[in-house]
Amino acid sequence: MKLNKIVVAMLLMVAGTAVAQSGHDLQDDGFRGEVKRVDAMMYEANYDLNDNLQMGDRLEHLVTEYNAKGQRRSQVYLSVAEEIIFRTRYKHDGFGLTTLEHVVDNQERVVGRTYYIYNSDLVLTETYVEDEERQIESRMLLKHDALGRISQRSYNDYRNDVFKREVYVYNEDGTINKAVIYDRSKNKVQEKRWEYDEQGEPTSYTLYDYTEEEPEMFITLYEREYDAHGNWIRCNEYELLGDRKLPTYITVRSIEYF
Repeated sequence: MKLNKIVVAMLLMVAGTAVAQSGHDLQDDGFRGEVKRVDAMMYEANYDLNDNLQMGDRLEHLVTEYNAKGQRRSQVYLSVAEEIIFRTRYKHDGFGLTTLEHVVDNQERVVGRTYYIYNSDLVLTETYVEDEERQIESRMLLKHDALGRISQRSYNDYRNDVFKREVYVYNEDGTINKAVIYDRSKNKVQEKRWEYDEQGEPTSYTLYDYTEEEPEMFITLYEREYDAHGNWIRCNEYELLGDRKLPTYITVRSIEYF
């Protein structure tokens, strides 16, 4: 499955920037309350002549539906013309854990599958992705700390060789403080850090990139509006360049509850 950068950005905006995946859908997606449907639109963002933030062109449209148990039923990714690009369907076990994702194209042909593997304590330990020919594209192996939180993700290629590791450090409230990324040679190549608001949603994301001779730092800022349930319904995203906030995306979510 080859997702472009906007698709990935959109999925992250819907699912939460620094969520540690557990297999429980509403928890992983960072929602409060009995959510039934989330309709998310992402737009380009820019300033008008008076330096006011405004929406630009619409980029993508993602619709996620849940059942009354809080399990994802489906996720539909639409183009600007409202044509289905792909649709994801989910399967769950008797414990309510996600076990399988089927990704189908606009002709309802299966183009990918993601499998979720748990240990005897029902803790997620592995996911792996198959392409449309049922060949494994990649694996992700997870380690956990004494509190059951994900402490490390290892990303493996189709040969099951590790090409990247992410190691997590948590704040006292359970949010992720930072993630340190290592390449296949165990060199530190990146570090990610987050700051959060009172609802536990990221307000800033800082990426330190050590892959060039001169290390670089990139800062993303988020401003959110919330509904009565405490779920965000609008997120303005900015790049910070010096003391200048440059808008990049605006995501608006319409949330329906049971």
